Amino acid sequence: MNATTETRGAADRLLDNPGLTVERLPMLTMIFDRLAQSCAEGIRPYAPAVVSCFVNSISTDHVWDALDAYDGSIAAIFYSPELDARILIGLDRRCVFSLMEVLLGGDAQEAPYDEDRAFSTLEVRVAQTVFEIASEALRSAFGPVIDTTFRLERVETRMDFTIMGRRNVLAVIAKILIQAMDIGGQMFVVIPQPALTPIRQQLSRDLSSDGSASDPRWLKMMRQGVQKAEVKVVGVLDESEATLGEISNWKVGDVLPLKPSALTQVRFDCKNQPLFWCELGQSKGLYTLKIADRVNVEEMPLAQFLKTTAATENVN
Repeated sequence: MNATTETRGAADRLLDNPGLTVERLPMLTMIFDRLAQSCAEGIRPYAPAVVSCFVNSISTDHVWDALDAYDGSIAAIFYSPELDARILIGLDRRCVFSLMEVLLGGDAQEAPYDEDRAFSTLEVRVAQTVFEIASEALRSAFGPVIDTTFRLERVETRMDFTIMGRRNVLAVIAKILIQAMDIGGQMFVVIPQPALTPIRQQLSRDLSSDGSASDPRWLKMMRQGVQKAEVKVVGVLDESEATLGEISNWKVGDVLPLKPSALTQVRFDCKNQPLFWCELGQSKGLYTLKIADRVNVEEMPLAQFLKTTAATENVN
């Protein structure tokens, strides 16, 4: 190795973009989590089975290495004027064929079709629908950081690094698993790091620490709003069990006996939640309830029944 080669290698290292560290961009993780959730909600109306999406990994890599791993996949190129960059959203072959199986009413009893062939017109249309759902979900997920739009430019079925510009550009790659009926595949999102560099300060915010400094005025307004909420309260004299047949035989004029304690121990409920034990009384010609004690929920009949059942199951 001569001095010229050493000098050129040192210059390349100095000029090379060190890239962004995903671990230092917590908002980026939140964005992709929201993207996955929104994609599941967006695909669900098209599928008779429950579709779930979750983030498998978020990493950084060179664009050509990322796209080489998805050879044979289908992808859409979106342009964002606000980020001044092209974003790639793709589906691997297994994901496309699994979606076709689910959307067309398959029962997933057989392995998904995975022949190495060109995608059909219907498969491309289904993939494009997923891309449109994903782009809208990504726009919404970026909302807390920057207002951006994603305009579809074209759909590609050949993963060539030239579709994202320079071959040596670094990118953030998110891998999102899409599953339904125990079959599925992977959606991948490729965002060039130069698009994220101008907003790296916003992406480095940690929302978990944002609430440490509370706003007293906001807390006061929230407390006042909660305290003004109207709720319905009920006084329960007694409760008893009856069969449906017995209830159907009741008629006007029938007398239902109450326990002796019904007038001295009235339960005070709110939203089916027992709150207080009260004493029944009268004042100025009206019935009144005097709060005597708080209800111990653990001593309620249902709680006792659940405890007994749990104890019995543990013994068995």
